[in-house]
Amino acid sequence: MRTIELKTAPELIRVIRAADGAYRKTKAFLRVQPTCTLHGTYWDGGSRTTYTAINLSTMRAATADQFAPPQFGGPAQAPTVDIPEGIAIVATGVFCGKPATASVYINPANAARLLP
Repeated sequence: MRTIELKTAPELIRVIRAADGAYRKTKAFLRVQPTCTLHGTYWDGGSRTTYTAINLSTMRAATADQFAPPQFGGPAQAPTVDIPEGIAIVATGVFCGKPATASVYINPANAARLLP
């Protein structure tokens, strides 16, 4: 995981804003890995994560489902998804009642295009 200053990474800003147009933080996390585990998609202690897949060539967004906690019929384990080439997964949301810092998950084959 790398912490990226967004003023040095305009392409990364475009990807994050495609997922969440209201994102205004100055930093984000970049995670280069072939899979992403969808943790915390339900409200828990004032926090919730939203995962959005972004097509890197068109900047079109598709938001993942929000899962209920296991005790209310959600999956026993958080689902893990493969990250195909040409797609970034952006995790945004709320952490302890405040906007969370975005995490961008990217396939290793596409990492160079998002690094500053």
